[in-house]
Amino acid sequence: MSTTDAYRRFRRRLLVTMLMLALLATAVVAWQLASSARDREQAIRQQTQHYARAIEAQVQSSIQLSDIALLGFANAIRVTPSTPQTAERLLSSRGASFGNSFWITFLDPNGFAIASSREIAVKGINYADRDYFQAQLKPGNELFVGEPTRGRISNLRLFFLSRRVEDANGKFLGVIVAPVDASRLAETFENSRLSEDVTVTLFHTNGHIVARAPLFDQTFNRDIRDSNVYKAFGDNPIGTIETVSPIDKKSRIASYRKLPNLPLVVTVGSSNVGLALISQRQFLIAGVALFLIFTLIVAAMIYALRSFAAAEDRALYAISTETEKKLANSEQRLRLIADNLPIVIAYMDRDEHYSFKNRRFAEIYGSGENLQQALPADLYSETKPHLERAFAGATVHFERGMQRKDQECCDAITYVPDRDEHGKVVGLFVMAEDITERKRHEESSKLATLMYENASEGMMVTDAEGRILSVNPAFSQISGYTAEEVIGHLAYELTSSHQDIKFYSRMRQTITHTGYWEGEIWHQHKNGDHYLVSLRFNTVFDNKGNVLRHVALFTDITKKKATEEAIWKQANFDGLTSLPNRRMFNDRLRQEIKKAARDQLPMALIFIDLDGFKTVNDTLGHDFGDILLKQVAERLLQCVRNTDTVARLGGDEFTVILSELKEPGDVVRIVQEILHSLARPFELKHEIAHISGSVGISLFPDDGDNAEVLIKNSDQAMYLAKQQGRNRFNYFAPFMQEASQMRIELANELRSALKNKELRLLFQPIRNLAIGKVEMAEALIRWEHPLRGLLKPAEFIGVAENTGVIAGIGEWVFQEAAAMAASFGNGFKVCVNKSAWQFRHEAVGVEHWLELLREQALSPRSMVIEITEGLLLEANREVVQRMQSLRDAGLQISLDDFGHGYSSLNFLKRFKIDFLKLDTSFSDNQLLCEAIVTMAHKLDIKVIAEKVENEAQLDILMAAGCDFGQGYLFGEPISAEKLHRLLISQ
Repeated sequence: MSTTDAYRRFRRRLLVTMLMLALLATAVVAWQLASSARDREQAIRQQTQHYARAIEAQVQSSIQLSDIALLGFANAIRVTPSTPQTAERLLSSRGASFGNSFWITFLDPNGFAIASSREIAVKGINYADRDYFQAQLKPGNELFVGEPTRGRISNLRLFFLSRRVEDANGKFLGVIVAPVDASRLAETFENSRLSEDVTVTLFHTNGHIVARAPLFDQTFNRDIRDSNVYKAFGDNPIGTIETVSPIDKKSRIASYRKLPNLPLVVTVGSSNVGLALISQRQFLIAGVALFLIFTLIVAAMIYALRSFAAAEDRALYAISTETEKKLANSEQRLRLIADNLPIVIAYMDRDEHYSFKNRRFAEIYGSGENLQQALPADLYSETKPHLERAFAGATVHFERGMQRKDQECCDAITYVPDRDEHGKVVGLFVMAEDITERKRHEESSKLATLMYENASEGMMVTDAEGRILSVNPAFSQISGYTAEEVIGHLAYELTSSHQDIKFYSRMRQTITHTGYWEGEIWHQHKNGDHYLVSLRFNTVFDNKGNVLRHVALFTDITKKKATEEAIWKQANFDGLTSLPNRRMFNDRLRQEIKKAARDQLPMALIFIDLDGFKTVNDTLGHDFGDILLKQVAERLLQCVRNTDTVARLGGDEFTVILSELKEPGDVVRIVQEILHSLARPFELKHEIAHISGSVGISLFPDDGDNAEVLIKNSDQAMYLAKQQGRNRFNYFAPFMQEASQMRIELANELRSALKNKELRLLFQPIRNLAIGKVEMAEALIRWEHPLRGLLKPAEFIGVAENTGVIAGIGEWVFQEAAAMAASFGNGFKVCVNKSAWQFRHEAVGVEHWLELLREQALSPRSMVIEITEGLLLEANREVVQRMQSLRDAGLQISLDDFGHGYSSLNFLKRFKIDFLKLDTSFSDNQLLCEAIVTMAHKLDIKVIAEKVENEAQLDILMAAGCDFGQGYLFGEPISAEKLHRLLISQ
């Protein structure tokens, strides 16, 4: 062997070159092996995560199906009589509809089973010790998921769902329980396994297994709280870990997911043995390849050395020169290869200096000669630990983020140790790849998958012909179809028969021409139900402009549409009678006015107020009043045409819009039919009610050209009909507007009359007919109006009652009358009229009155409160109580206008009347007078005859035994001073 300097130089260069080639090949193979292993492990993790998500959806769907059944039977039991027979009948009628996955059992409040949807002998067995019963003893409406256990009777492997059942008043009726067969879930898991090394487990959050595939029988109810999956789930409800199964002691990559709002966790494990086998195979292939490369390198070195030695013997100088030239070319080719690789390749010695750098290194890290010069200080600190591990002998792979050209970038770095003949690390082969774009694509892909899988909208992707390629979980939740059931089918098969072929033809044409369609369409659920969706179609085109895919997004808006319709109905229709309310009435009235003006046809507005409705409401109660209003609405609808509108404005007020009137007589005919219909008796359960109606009519355009005027005028016409005796109708006339305006002005002036002291009291003497002396007087109010002069009560009391001013007037009259009565002497009585309005709308101020009487040193029996007979006819509980308070205070009561209305002897006895005032119509009939006086005396009631104006009337009253007389025969209303002088003179 040659030992010349040229030979040794050639050998050294050849050794370095071959060593660099070997190291380069080793580094590239190592980097490829590491990347391949990472990708395969990531693929297994993603596979188990998707698998776990699918199993979660499957379990959640099963539990939701069971819970829907629980809710349905709980609601059915709640609204039916709570008896064992009822519960048994409800459950037995649906038992077959659950299949074999679960059944339903109803437990009474003590925990005894009283009915079941499956034919098993559970009646009478007590389950009060079970957790699913104990959990429902406290009020609430939450679904409870019990721990796995064997059935007490069926001995099946079960876990239990339960809900609390209460009646409408919140009373605890029992617990409705759904035992779920865990073996069915295990069968589902078994059928879902993709390979033998995959395991699917469902366990309770208390750490006990509910179902597992495989080995269900051996693992049911097994405690796995010591497992790594159970511990990891406590920190994060969703995750993936590498662990050893406590069941079969095999190493797996396991993904787990906790079911939302349920104490259940799904875990899917996939063995990583395959990954290890693949890695071993790849390592073997890589080792063989490296061995062959090294063999070739060694062979080439030996061949080159021998060739050089032989050549040197022949022509040492010539061969040496040629070899050096070849080595230079080889180095140049090696440099060319390294410079054109897409990754950074460099060699670093133990002093962190670079002895070799390719062109990519300079493009990314610049011209730094060592690591500290190539990297910023913070990145150097981050890289240093990895560098130390590599110099310690480990092959290191890590990812490093850095700022490059004002952009965030990410590099994948690999350090491969270079060892000398003694195994000592003398340097590192450095490889770096810019993986920024790959990271962005991965993040974008994850985000897109996350949005697709978790979107609340249903998503569907079809090919150009409309054949379904993919659907998301929301699609299955809305339609009821799983992905496997619809993939490969045409999308139009999901639609219902609500739309005709023309609709779909127009839809397809729009998509073809625009690539887009949006609207509402009816679909058919898997269970046969139809539901409305808001659908949006988009078209995806390829690079040549051809249709590649159709993407559909849809949302179930059935409930939203139903809610909108219910809200619209509540806003526009009366909840009691289902007639249009005031809002809908005003809208339709304006529409009819526009229509009538356009067609030049007259229109009528009818305003109806029920007579006597308040009496029915007060005497029979509001429930009967509601029934009456419903029947009134039905009768009104029967009296009008289909084109007319009947509305309820509120209370007992109704309106009718008569449109397109061709004959004026149609209005009268319809109104008379309404009056006759309302006058017929109403059957209210076991009661009979009699009412009538007062009707006002205004015509368009004669009585008004807008809605507000027509409503106001018809209301005024109705008011006049009520004043004229009720159960009649009136057309609007201009004088009604004047009278209404006058009442408004009078009401405003009346409010200031008390403050301005414009009210006066006059007293009309009441004579004792037996002795001929004045022993009583009736206090009569007058209004000394500054412009209209002295007004009598008939001219303003009605307005006072309508505006509520009567309360202040009544209080003033009592105070003035009490003050005057004190000056008339003991034993003299003053009669004060009490408005019926005060009895209906306010409490009678008895305590205040007694205080006034005590201040005047006046006995309560000196005051007589006059009430009308009509008040007794409509007396309700409040009126009776206020009447009784007057009696308890010692005040006497006089019944005015007796015989004018529908008198009842029961009223005289019930309310303990002190005085009766005979109506004027009885003064000329001695027989009637005698009968009434005799009856009153038998009831210990004194009789006062009103409006006695001549001696003939006086003779009849004297003969009948009447006690007192009042009228112009004895004296007209006079002031207190004149009455005082009259009493002194007698």
